[in-house]
Amino acid sequence: MTDTNIIGKMTTSALDVGLVPHDVDAMLAFYNRGLDMSLLEDLKVGDTQLMRFSAGQGMLQFNQSASAPGAMTSGLHQSRGMKLLTIVVPDLEATSASLVRAGFEPLSIEDHGQYTLAFTHDPNNTMVELVGAPGFCDGAVINAVGLTVDDADATCSFLTKVLGFEAGKSEDLPALDTTKHEVIAGDTTLKVWQLNDLPAETGAISDYSGIRYLTVVVDNIDAVVARARDSERIIPVPPQDFAPGIRKAIIEDPDGNWFELVESA
Repeated sequence: MTDTNIIGKMTTSALDVGLVPHDVDAMLAFYNRGLDMSLLEDLKVGDTQLMRFSAGQGMLQFNQSASAPGAMTSGLHQSRGMKLLTIVVPDLEATSASLVRAGFEPLSIEDHGQYTLAFTHDPNNTMVELVGAPGFCDGAVINAVGLTVDDADATCSFLTKVLGFEAGKSEDLPALDTTKHEVIAGDTTLKVWQLNDLPAETGAISDYSGIRYLTVVVDNIDAVVARARDSERIIPVPPQDFAPGIRKAIIEDPDGNWFELVESA
């Protein structure tokens, strides 16, 4: 949960995840047919096609412009950015069968007793961690997003002090020779790990495919942006009216990842 004493706090139960597809048809096959995420909305905003899918308390959003960037060529240990999506499903065996029917390879499933686990990549080449947890949910739920960063302390400070999220546990990752730090944003966990001297795949939404932004609904957008400015963070899009009763802004974390802020009247 977020800090309830902070001005400009998160007001929803989870973050929304924004993806830019390299191949929208393949991404629809993976998330809509393979993972059974229901399409909630399909609308045109200017030159951008937005498709929103159910993903638990939050949503998954495809942000499709006229010129789609290429698929990512680097993984979570090769470049900085939002590199991992953790999705919980009720039955991982059933999900594997659904993915096969949608045209993808079957999952290699590990049994961990109370849950099952599998790793795969979506058509954007984003790593997807799938967790089978009977009784946890009725459908696919986005549980976490993984960020490869240059300075974990700076990123965690941004997430907690600027956005008001809650610091969680830390855990060593021997395979990557680093430490994973968890930051809690309602029902969404941000997994942060530091790997030095990597190029960044961050910045403007249209620069790369993959996970390009996270949307945070807040009660005071100006307060959050003021904290970002005080922390010398970049504000690519200052607060502005988006629609009647809706204001938006975009701020960057220390690695250039975009966080979209939304305030509703």
